[in-house]
Amino acid sequence: MRKKNHSFRMFPLLVILLASCTSAKSTDLDKAAKAVENAKKDLDEANRQYAKEVASYRSSVETDLRENKLEIARLKSVRLDAKEEALGDRNEKIALIQRTNDELDLRMRQYRGDNKENWKEFKREYANDLNEVDKSLKDLGKDPMK
Repeated sequence: MRKKNHSFRMFPLLVILLASCTSAKSTDLDKAAKAVENAKKDLDEANRQYAKEVASYRSSVETDLRENKLEIARLKSVRLDAKEEALGDRNEKIALIQRTNDELDLRMRQYRGDNKENWKEFKREYANDLNEVDKSLKDLGKDPMK
């Protein structure tokens, strides 16, 4: 007796089954590749926006620092009739404000903007320090020692 070989009948079925599995995996890979490509585009856009924000803030701060330098120079040039001790204290305050302003300028120039999370903290601290310098300048300008 002869045994029937069913493998020839099963072969087309096996080919169809493998083809359907392969095409499903191929579709999943295509979807994954598109998702990765979209994620890269989103990341690039976010990085461009971040760089733009840092540049804008840097420009704004540089303007504030220049204005502070002009105000410091103006305060130094004002001649007051006061006791030597009071003038010495005032000059020390001006020198301290000038050092702080110069340190802020240096901090901004040295900031590289490597990390978005650090940027928020840096910006908050920097704005606070800059506001303190502005406040000190205004307070010193309001109180001319006579």
